[in-house]
Amino acid sequence: MMKITLPLMYSLLLMNNNISTIIMFLSCMMITILLIFNPKHTIIISNTFMMDKFSMILILLTLTSILLIMFSSQNMKTISKTIIPIFIILMLTFSVMSMMLFYILFELVLIPTMILVMKSGKQPERLQASIYLMVYTITASLPLLVSIILLNYNQSFIMSFMTMNKLNMPILFMLAFLTKMPMFFMHLWLPKAHVEAPLEGSMILAAILLKLGGYGLMRFIPLCISKINKINHWIISISMIGATCTSLNCIRQKDLKSLIAYSSVAHMALVLLSMFTLNYIGLMGAVMMMIAHGLSSSALFLLTNDLYSKYHTRNISSFKGLINLSPNITFWWFMFMAISISAPPSINTISEIMIMSSIILWNMKSMLLIFIISIMTTSFSMMMYLNLSHNKNEMLPSNQSSMKLFTSLFIHMIPLILILFKMDLMIL
Repeated sequence: MMKITLPLMYSLLLMNNNISTIIMFLSCMMITILLIFNPKHTIIISNTFMMDKFSMILILLTLTSILLIMFSSQNMKTISKTIIPIFIILMLTFSVMSMMLFYILFELVLIPTMILVMKSGKQPERLQASIYLMVYTITASLPLLVSIILLNYNQSFIMSFMTMNKLNMPILFMLAFLTKMPMFFMHLWLPKAHVEAPLEGSMILAAILLKLGGYGLMRFIPLCISKINKINHWIISISMIGATCTSLNCIRQKDLKSLIAYSSVAHMALVLLSMFTLNYIGLMGAVMMMIAHGLSSSALFLLTNDLYSKYHTRNISSFKGLINLSPNITFWWFMFMAISISAPPSINTISEIMIMSSIILWNMKSMLLIFIISIMTTSFSMMMYLNLSHNKNEMLPSNQSSMKLFTSLFIHMIPLILILFKMDLMIL
């Protein structure tokens, strides 16, 4: 049934360019999934598909993000030819059970993403950015393909857990996901892709595509659990240093979009180090941080695009006294800056507390570095907001932002606060 429905659905969506129809269809799909999603029955398994709670959380994040992208976009007729294939591939990736099928879909999502960056981007270096994206991710994922082939037969995730496969070379399985997250030293493709991509490309990269790495790690870490203690202290150390360095880099950034892209690297470093502590609090913190970062970072890119469309620059030093020109937009900058630095009451607060707890439980000596990372992430976010809103205004008044933008930002913020009151949905 699923094999017939998905191609039919895709052809109908492409034939009908009416955006309201697409948004209504996706809204109905999201409401249906929410209605059938019962935390007591956490695993749905068929011959091809597997949906546990972690898959369901990321599928709902994908649906929400695609809806918000469609709602926020000014250029949906041309963008839909790449956004809808990305959406369908991601939905399948988060729900397939076979390792080989997961790998194929994991790589397949790169093609529409590359087309989106290369064809729809407005910046002159978009071809270079899309080649960076392909070369980094494909080169890193070749060891994963070889490792899956070298297994005795094409196993599913469930069968691998049941037979308790012990993989002796965990880094071969994880290199693809570490690059996708991305881990420090493998992150150079991400700021490039974010800066050159259009608004929709930046939103989908920040909201969902970075989470593919976290999803893959969650699926493959149990298979490597016997050998992972030899490499986890290296990955945690690199992630800590990476989060500090990228936060320092954010302080000196002039380009607003580049600053938010580097802050994504710092947040994903926190997710990575909490995953590799291999304790329950760390895993819960990583999942919550992925959801929180997906929504807050997407909203920050939307705000940046609004400023760029008004003033045709992204240079932070050009924006001064924004609080006098447009107090509404300044309010939303303040809200998402506060959410980004994990101010309560948002899910970011709980996720950061859990991540800090997990890393301190892992090693008390890391307390100082995690404290420095927290101070750094706060400092560059506050510096960005102060530069935007204060000082003497030297810019001409511009048109007011549309109501559509404010509605989209409000929808971004609501889940970040409301999930706090229903934390049992996040417990895997």
